[in-house]
Amino acid sequence: MSKKNKILLFFSVIIITIIFTPLFGSLYNKYFGPITNWFWGPSHPEYLGGFTFSFLFFGSLLSWIFYQKMKVKYWLYYVLPFLIFMFLLGAYEEFIIGTGIVILGWLLAQGSLLIYKKFKKT
Repeated sequence: MSKKNKILLFFSVIIITIIFTPLFGSLYNKYFGPITNWFWGPSHPEYLGGFTFSFLFFGSLLSWIFYQKMKVKYWLYYVLPFLIFMFLLGAYEEFIIGTGIVILGWLLAQGSLLIYKKFKKT
């Protein structure tokens, strides 16, 4: 993948993440309640978690689809720091949810790649 495509992929993930942050934040607020352990941040702190979860989901989904040859580098540079940061902060609930979201993004990417390969053969 060329450097231009890597930059395009990164900015695409950021734009999609920003668009879907309110959705992920509102889902987090609806099912898990508001985040109460944040002492700074926006008036709706669940959007901070929503941004993180949205980035993990779309980052894992799009990178596994379009960036297939450098999968280990993706995990080391993008996903792993977010998960380690959540774990070190003691946000164990967010760590578990984030890990599940990354796995969900990976599964959807693998499913879409499988479907793409089947349609490509025909």
